[in-house]
Amino acid sequence: MKGIKEIRSRMKAILNTAKITRAMQLVASSKMKKAQQLALLSRPYMLLLTEIAENLSNLGSVKLYHPFFERREVKARGIIVIGTDRGLCGALNQNILRFINANVPRDENVKFITVGKKAMQLISMAKRTIIANFNVSDRTEYCELAPIVEFLKNAYLTNEIDSLEIIFAQYVNPLIQEPVSQHILPMLDFQNELERLCKSMHIDLSEILPDQRPMIVEPNISSVVAMLSQMFLSQNIYRVILEAKASEHSSRTIAMKGATDNAEALSKELSLEYNKLRQAAITNEIVEISAATQSL
Repeated sequence: MKGIKEIRSRMKAILNTAKITRAMQLVASSKMKKAQQLALLSRPYMLLLTEIAENLSNLGSVKLYHPFFERREVKARGIIVIGTDRGLCGALNQNILRFINANVPRDENVKFITVGKKAMQLISMAKRTIIANFNVSDRTEYCELAPIVEFLKNAYLTNEIDSLEIIFAQYVNPLIQEPVSQHILPMLDFQNELERLCKSMHIDLSEILPDQRPMIVEPNISSVVAMLSQMFLSQNIYRVILEAKASEHSSRTIAMKGATDNAEALSKELSLEYNKLRQAAITNEIVEISAATQSL
């Protein structure tokens, strides 16, 4: 009977765990739908912004004069790593760390800026240099980006870093979140950015025709370029964080579904074992009663 009590206790614990993971799956699924929608909606705006920058850079009489648009010697690489604040999202954060170890040599002067507690923990454990850490809520409001953008802008303009890249889990679909690296600063190749955005949106780049209309830049080119560079940096980071949030919630939904399914499967196995032991105990009792009756 001791074995039966242990199995019953274990079944109860597993079913309670399954209830928790099921609830977490439903919450993550709800957040996933909102995050996916925001991530997908951010792509057309970024595409339009990149198209404007590309058209401006192709004007023969206009040159984009701004530190963000100037190539310079890279003495220190800046890399933003977008991770999660909580765990229970499968191998998402570990895959990002593997991507970093495979693509970022340790002998280079690399300074990391992390977004998310798990990203900071993993980069610290890997003994990499972290110069700043930020957190962004699940709401992912645009105003939350102000400290991040301001820090990055100052770090780049004061030559603390000479280039800026961002590593994150790109949202492909609910089952696939792919670690990728994206170049942010300096902004040199808008055509490349257009190709990448068109690919993510399943748009043929040839459909985006170059704007041949004459342009009048007001109030002046310097003001427009300064505003464009700030918008481009802010929107690029915002879009990437939205993609990372969609990947996080998708990965957590899949992980919790797997945990729930495993708990329910294990509960069924234990239920079968419990019924076998219970039947064996009942059979033994019947045999003992029958033997006692015969002896009388």
